[in-house]
Amino acid sequence: MKLNNRYLRMSDLANQPERPARNYATESGQQRIITARPASRGITGFSAKHLYHLINEDRFPAPIKIGRASLWRVSDINDWLDGHISSSNSEEASS
Repeated sequence: MKLNNRYLRMSDLANQPERPARNYATESGQQRIITARPASRGITGFSAKHLYHLINEDRFPAPIKIGRASLWRVSDINDWLDGHISSSNSEEASS
């Protein structure tokens, strides 16, 4: 799987849960509306929490910090995906 962008955000990599729409009033009485968001599947198929766990174990590429943003190079993710897929294929072949 090859991707064309230069950098990815966590929202591109991790699964995102569904968010239902809701309305609420602020303390000043203003009405706020949060729009619904459907669930989406990230490139890795893992949750953000699991990806950060893998980063702490040095099993997933660490992000690059640009300002406050955490970004991943597409080349790093492609290399990880290729290595992850090839290692799972070799495990299947040996069993």
